[in-house]
Amino acid sequence: MQTLALDEIAPLLDGQVDLRRRPGSLQPLRIPAAEAPLYDPFNRWVASAAAGVRLRFKTDSRRLVLSVNQRLVPPTPPAFEPRGLYDLYIDGALARRAVADGGALIDPEGTLSGDEAAQLAFEDLPAGEKLIELWLPQAATVSITGLAIDAGASHSPWPDPRPRIVFHGSSITHGMEAAGASAGWPAVAANLAGLRHLNLGWGGSCLLSGLAARILRDQDADAIVLKLGINVWPDGALRERTFLDSAHAMLAIIRERHARTPIAVVSPIYSPGREDTGDNGGLALTRMRDLLAQAVEIRQAMGDDRVRYLSGLALFGEADAADLPDDLHPNTDGYRRMGERFHALMLSGKDALLKA
Repeated sequence: MQTLALDEIAPLLDGQVDLRRRPGSLQPLRIPAAEAPLYDPFNRWVASAAAGVRLRFKTDSRRLVLSVNQRLVPPTPPAFEPRGLYDLYIDGALARRAVADGGALIDPEGTLSGDEAAQLAFEDLPAGEKLIELWLPQAATVSITGLAIDAGASHSPWPDPRPRIVFHGSSITHGMEAAGASAGWPAVAANLAGLRHLNLGWGGSCLLSGLAARILRDQDADAIVLKLGINVWPDGALRERTFLDSAHAMLAIIRERHARTPIAVVSPIYSPGREDTGDNGGLALTRMRDLLAQAVEIRQAMGDDRVRYLSGLALFGEADAADLPDDLHPNTDGYRRMGERFHALMLSGKDALLKA
């Protein structure tokens, strides 16, 4: 087999904000590498997990071997589907899901167990040139150390010319609980609409922050989706005054370079125990929905006709609670339904936020 150099692999990656280059490895990041020290350790880790990152290329190879250093967060009770799956698409269709052989586990305190080195091999791929899209696991940090194809096989980048939609949100947008790397709701919605997408869902770390707003501002984006609220519920992190101010600030920063880009502001989905009660004197989810709707109405009244509000209950409501195993995160069926509903409500029809 022939192993591609890291400089050959880099142009094949999509879905990242930046790449961290170390001797012998290439790590996709969903924050700017130079600014990583600005983020708290947990935010830095989840923003380094490979949600929505994929390798895209053309090849006539019958075999594909990916070598990585991988740190995977195992599922927590109540049990969700297994984590760490790589999704292989061939000519636009999901062909296989597989886990890498090896890799380390990492717990919420950052303790590692096992060897990071891992390898993923796909054999007996279809003959002839084909379009490969290999999605990296969304619940793991992945540093690519090698990509091998058959000796003499051809390979070339497969650029994605489709309009680009950028999502920002919490763990629900990050989608760690989904069974497959491409099974989170942003990926489902974007794929149904025929769009390229960037997933900036950060588990536990969507805090309506200026740092996140700057990243969103600086992305190439034909539309932006902000799924806001749930991560500031714990400990009453933002109160009514600061929550509304933070929402306006985030939108204002994004508008500095996206003056006419369509933006959808999406409020929290249903979550038992949080709907009508705040934590530590903070906001209940019902009030967050009111305030986010108010923020959008204010901006619309000021002349911004490219911003819209969507209640998270339209994506996942009380009737869907059976697919909310921990009363917070949807399972794979719940994520799929969210993606289908977002597509139907915001990415299809004559009033679509964005069309392919």
